[in-house]
Amino acid sequence: MLLPVLLCAVGAGVVAALGANERWFLAANAAAAGWLPVGVWAGITNMGGTLGAFALLAPTLARWPRWTAAALLAAPLASAYTHFFKEFANVPRPAAVLAPELFQIAGLPLRTSSFPSGHTLTIFVLAGVLVLCAQRRLAWCFVPVAALVAFSRIAVGAHWPLDVFGGAAGGWAAAACGCAWSARWRFWEGAGGQRALAALALAASVTLGFERPDYPEGLWMQYALCAWGSAGALFALWRPAAARPAAAPERTGA
Repeated sequence: MLLPVLLCAVGAGVVAALGANERWFLAANAAAAGWLPVGVWAGITNMGGTLGAFALLAPTLARWPRWTAAALLAAPLASAYTHFFKEFANVPRPAAVLAPELFQIAGLPLRTSSFPSGHTLTIFVLAGVLVLCAQRRLAWCFVPVAALVAFSRIAVGAHWPLDVFGGAAGGWAAAACGCAWSARWRFWEGAGGQRALAALALAASVTLGFERPDYPEGLWMQYALCAWGSAGALFALWRPAAARPAAAPERTGA
């Protein structure tokens, strides 16, 4: 299901056609500053980091290991997408274009390689994996969470609306590929593969706890994700889904 990619492409086209990138950024950033403290936005934005994303998924490993496998398989494509455009488009960020007193900013000001938003891409990989692999209506509940993380990139002053649309489209497309590949390469079905995924998730979660924060105001979320992911990964290492006879069968539709 690639409808979200199309919707994001349309959104990006509207922003570009109206020349509204700067205007919409300033309006959204100002609205965000009035809604929540900057520390809350910084915490939300930390959910879109690569390590944070794997920590978010870790507790699902003990029951639905395919989700982490699909995200892992999507990661190289997502990385290639974001690095290609960041390198060759080289769009300046808001801090390089606008006076600092005009908008809210968290963390150190970033000035280069704006398009696309990597945090948005990462969180939409997770959203796409949950929707496409789980094939349950409840999975769509994570899409507003992903949209909130995407919006936080504007709220912390790091990205333009066009960057967010581009990141969401690329993340969902990469998730679709990851889900399709996980249906073909089923290394996640055995206990050994599941424990390997759990070990990877545990390493990501622990590393997150020691990583130098890009947004010190959101350090609270970094520590929360470290604890959340570590607990989930340790449980999956102890009792992987394949080692539990009563585990629910994994849905395999791509």
